[in-house]
Amino acid sequence: MIDISVIIVSYNVKYFLRQCLQSVARALEGLNGEVWVVDNASIDGSMEMVREEFPWVKVIANEINLGFARANNQAIRLAQGKYILLLNPDTIVQEDTFREVIRFLEAHPEAGAVGVKIIDGQGRFSVDSRRDLPSAWNIFCKLSGLYRLFPKSRLLGRYHFTYLPEDEIAEVPVLLGAFMCIPRRVLEEVGLLDERFFMYAEDIDLCYRILQAGYKNYYLPTTQIIHFKGESTKTRSLNYVLTFYKASLQFVQKHYKGLRRWPAAFLYQIGIISAGVFSAFKRVLQHIYLPIVEGAALYGVGLALFHFWRDFSGKSFFPYYEIWALLGYAAAFVLAHILFLNYAPPYRIRRIAGAVLVGLLLIVVVSYLFPSINVSRFMVLSMAVAAVPIALSVRALDNWLRKGRLHLTGDLSHRVLVVAEPTQFARLRKLLFEDIRYPAEFLGFVSPRPHKEAIGTPVQLPYLLDRYNPDELIFCNASLTSQEIISLMMRYFYRKLSFKIIPPYADYLIGPQSILVSRNSVRLYLRLHQPEVLFQKKIFDLAAGVFLLLAYPFTFWVYHAPIAALRSLIGVLLGRYHFVSYSEFPSEEMPLLKEGVLTTDLLREHYPHIFSIDLMYAYRYSVLLDWKILLIGLPYLGALRKQK
Repeated sequence: MIDISVIIVSYNVKYFLRQCLQSVARALEGLNGEVWVVDNASIDGSMEMVREEFPWVKVIANEINLGFARANNQAIRLAQGKYILLLNPDTIVQEDTFREVIRFLEAHPEAGAVGVKIIDGQGRFSVDSRRDLPSAWNIFCKLSGLYRLFPKSRLLGRYHFTYLPEDEIAEVPVLLGAFMCIPRRVLEEVGLLDERFFMYAEDIDLCYRILQAGYKNYYLPTTQIIHFKGESTKTRSLNYVLTFYKASLQFVQKHYKGLRRWPAAFLYQIGIISAGVFSAFKRVLQHIYLPIVEGAALYGVGLALFHFWRDFSGKSFFPYYEIWALLGYAAAFVLAHILFLNYAPPYRIRRIAGAVLVGLLLIVVVSYLFPSINVSRFMVLSMAVAAVPIALSVRALDNWLRKGRLHLTGDLSHRVLVVAEPTQFARLRKLLFEDIRYPAEFLGFVSPRPHKEAIGTPVQLPYLLDRYNPDELIFCNASLTSQEIISLMMRYFYRKLSFKIIPPYADYLIGPQSILVSRNSVRLYLRLHQPEVLFQKKIFDLAAGVFLLLAYPFTFWVYHAPIAALRSLIGVLLGRYHFVSYSEFPSEEMPLLKEGVLTTDLLREHYPHIFSIDLMYAYRYSVLLDWKILLIGLPYLGALRKQK
């Protein structure tokens, strides 16, 4: 009889799936196993890839997306294994994972399902590895965040069993469907996945029915897997939260009755509403918290200076000066920082100084126009002097919160170390910086064994991380086992590093929520591929065009070619051009854009180490990046188009 049947449901995750199957193949060595891939109508070439590169995999290709539960059931009905493993395609399993799970199930006939320790794409333990059944109290603790505040409390931390050690085998009610191994005899008794659940909560439903049948579900941390999309569920995107809560509500309505049902259902409804509100609030807060913090700091310093100068000089001020005038001063400096893009990294000292100078000039001009408020040159000048260290401190603190480093500047690109065998050095250097054109600063190779071209070995990583302070580690899976990669990720996750993996002899780079492939293949996960991001770009063009057109009678002298600039503004508003577009003709993997009145070439002096400035623009696009290019190139608006 076949030992284990591995079932993977795939939907447009070609590169994750390839990496998953490579790890599955290694984990199946020495076992009598089979692998099923059920594809839910992918359009990214997933099935062609599986048939060509993994001919031993059994394939079911659906013509429509049937959902997770129904697709799994298709393969379960055909599988021949003694044990059925449900596995997500965005996972990497260790070489010993299947053997460990089978060994445990053989020793525990009462086990109805087994899950393992799950590590997310940043090397952190995923609390979703083990969960309790939904109840009103558990849902309340989750929604309120009490389980995060008191993770060691048995009363408050039960939803994710955060009070249990990560490395302790435990009997738990619910396991994550990303990895769940179930004896065939148990499935024959309790039934297959409930196909009424399209996505999410089908694992909760199955675990509940296994418990109802008298079996036990076990969390087994003696082996672990990486679950890349665990990163997305960790950050709780709005789409995930809403879908998950709705599916969980469906579970409650199916299984619970009376007093057990309505409080849980009510709290899930609250969760759906609050998730939307919180997501919107979080998005707004991310954009305004720096101006608010800086404005508050400026006002606080101004208030202290006001009391000092009033008591020291005996000078009289108009009523409520300490409120309205000081708020106006703070607002002037904050507005200047906004215009100079000083609330988006990378931060530059000269831009900060320029913004403070402009803020000072703005206050002087307003004071000149309204002499009644011009009562203290000391206050104006002293606040301008204080605005510089305040700005530097706020931005250094922001970099520390984002990257864990208390420094002022911070480039958009990452500094990377690559962990690989010396035999892979030449291939990886070419792949990363010629084929993929990875927008990063390369620091060096770390080799499993000493080599003249390497800057060190994995044993020396603590020293290397302190010396080079990288943002990212890239692992070559042809040089390291999955177990070694997972071990290194878990060991250094606290450094706030990001991690990516190059699968064996692949032409792409893979990480949480990101895939970068060579220029000969389709490039995925560029921000400009996303419809909502392109919509933001169009809104920016419209808003900036209207603003500049209204300001044109007062600012025409700024432009080197005023008439050509006016034509360019009208062309942008009519939708003929973007304000910013590529500097070169885009290759196949790049999202198409209209011609730009300005190009990304204006950024080149700011990022001299970036091989492809167009690729960096498409990969890390934001409205602030467009605004930055527009500010740099504003005098040349129209003039550059005349030269083409």
